[in-house]
Amino acid sequence: PRTSAARQSPRQPILAAMEGATEAFSGVTAGFKASMKDCDIEQGPSFLRFLGFITAFASLVCSVYKLCGIMSAIGHPVMYLLYGYIAVFASSTMLFEAKHEWIEKISFLSKYQDMLIKNCSFLTLMGGRGVFYIFQATLWLTFADSLEEIIYIACASAMGFIGLLHLLAAFGIMPSHLATKAVATVEKLANKDLNGDGRVGA
Repeated sequence: PRTSAARQSPRQPILAAMEGATEAFSGVTAGFKASMKDCDIEQGPSFLRFLGFITAFASLVCSVYKLCGIMSAIGHPVMYLLYGYIAVFASSTMLFEAKHEWIEKISFLSKYQDMLIKNCSFLTLMGGRGVFYIFQATLWLTFADSLEEIIYIACASAMGFIGLLHLLAAFGIMPSHLATKAVATVEKLANKDLNGDGRVGA
């Protein structure tokens, strides 16, 4: 037994070194993928990303709320299906407005985003997402039969507005300093740090 232990002991440092090298390589690979994703996705100012994320999240919440009405699936199956589409579209949009570090921590979201980057590359561009926001706005408008449908109109208006801002930013029409001033004003009114820079109204 002693001879066997003596023979095995020289292999332990080698195995430990191999495991350490494997972990280091995995870390470098993950960092490389994250940096490549940063380069692939075009994002605007932090305030625009924040507004886009919040608007898409609100659209997701509204669509999920409508999906909870199971009876509508029987009476209006096509409309119910559209709610499902909107939920998927809103969730997909949020991935491109969120910080990459958040997405990388959740493997299935990262893989889903990679699939979208590969097959729906227009989402990586601000102009492409702007058109996609407006498209989602038109989907909400299909449900608005009258002015009383305030939820549909609000979602459509918000999505359309954010889409317009993305298009303007894509063409450089919306200067970043005006955007910064707008966020600072809102932060002063709300007394909250909305853009995550650690300062309020600055």
